Amino acid sequence: MKKYLVWIGAAVMVVALASPAAAQTATAWKSWGLGQIATYWMSKPDFGQGGYSSTGAVTTVGGATGYGYVPKVSQLGEDITNRNITERFNFYLQYGDPKTVRAVIGFEADSSNWGESGWTAQETTSASTGATTSNPSGRFGTFRTDQPQLEIKWAFIEFVVPSTPVTVNAGLQGFYVGGRLFLSDDAPGLTVSADFAPHKISAYWYRMRDVDPLTYNTDDMYGLQYQLSQKLFNVYAYGFYRNGLAPTGALVSGTGVAGVPAVMAPATVADHPWWIGVGGGFRPGNWDFSGQFIYNGGKQESKVGGTDKDYTAWIVELMGAYRIGPGLKVALEGYWATGNDADDTSKIKAWTYPNGTEAVWGMGNDRSVFFMYNGDFMYWNFKYLYTTGIWYGRANVEYNPLAWLNLNFNYLYFGDNAKGSGPKAGINSPTGAQQTKDEDYIGSELNAIAKIKIYEGLYYNMGLGYFLPGAVYDHYTAGAKDRSPDNAWSFVTCLRYFF
Repeated sequence: MKKYLVWIGAAVMVVALASPAAAQTATAWKSWGLGQIATYWMSKPDFGQGGYSSTGAVTTVGGATGYGYVPKVSQLGEDITNRNITERFNFYLQYGDPKTVRAVIGFEADSSNWGESGWTAQETTSASTGATTSNPSGRFGTFRTDQPQLEIKWAFIEFVVPSTPVTVNAGLQGFYVGGRLFLSDDAPGLTVSADFAPHKISAYWYRMRDVDPLTYNTDDMYGLQYQLSQKLFNVYAYGFYRNGLAPTGALVSGTGVAGVPAVMAPATVADHPWWIGVGGGFRPGNWDFSGQFIYNGGKQESKVGGTDKDYTAWIVELMGAYRIGPGLKVALEGYWATGNDADDTSKIKAWTYPNGTEAVWGMGNDRSVFFMYNGDFMYWNFKYLYTTGIWYGRANVEYNPLAWLNLNFNYLYFGDNAKGSGPKAGINSPTGAQQTKDEDYIGSELNAIAKIKIYEGLYYNMGLGYFLPGAVYDHYTAGAKDRSPDNAWSFVTCLRYFF
């Protein structure tokens, strides 16, 4: 049905724009988008330590939940290589003027592997939560195509309050704060901004869940940000609070379909974390300094007679870059995110990202090809997503030998911040790390990234990464080490068209 509605909407728009009256307002229409096609080769994602499924399933290690390769217990030493081609398209339509009032709707054909299995209607849907047990988004890359996989990304109304510097944005929209370290979400909500250039103040509210409006079982996020932007420097500060009251969504009985009511488990905790972040940049002469610090506090309150837990975590990043001459720059960067303490479960000491944030999908931009997500390659290639409980140091050389070619060369050293005495779960942070013995060294990555400009708006990115895994990936049997991890590599490409 969605496919037909889109075609009908497109036909109505064409007819409207063809009329004389509409011709006078045609300039009020604007469209933009991004198309991407990427390829991935990843050798030994398990480092030869027993194999991993490539399902991308959710995993929890030491209390930190993320997406990654799910460990198996067989095939020790197997030479696994993952290969795939994936595609993603975004398209946005705007009517109006951002200086007064505009309406925006955005569509997305989500990340999809070529040759994947098709979407079917054979799924179970919860009447209470809308959650399904199969067929997630991103199923349009099948043989014979023709899949009902067009999603609504944005749908909002934005207007300037007359005779004021205040802008209001209401509807399904993007919330972006703190760059790659904090928040990047598409959600239903409200943004109110007051722009007193060079100062800007923004207030945010968005709703993550509303299970039953009559009982206020909601999950909301509230935020406030201040920004000061100058040519020589910029600073920003923000605070966010999550009022997590919604049930966990565990299905007790029923299915929610075919007249069988779904009975959901009550909330086990009321989650109230908060974050305070400060950051900025300073650009004197050929130097460029930047950094950000975020503290994660608050409380997770038990609703079933358990123990309340305080959040006591933080994250920091600092970078200094020097431009040697035209087209050549060197940089040093440090990153630290607190990890869990397996010997003290009374507090949540591992850095906790806001629920659902996609900010970490850009963690590896211009930095990593193997270990972290990289938005320049459609996010897909990674070893460890939520980079909590780790630290790294990075040395970088960026070179632009030609107007159409950008090169990045990186060395990264990754360490582990989690603590504990083994054997105990959660003493090493990364997904797939062994938990028998506490180790500090995750590994090192060497990579080269090339961005080629073919035409205005059309780019072809390539990245080659080589990873030397550390002791956290040693293999143990019955408490005895019997295998060290193998080195791994990945090669990724992405054709990107901004239009």
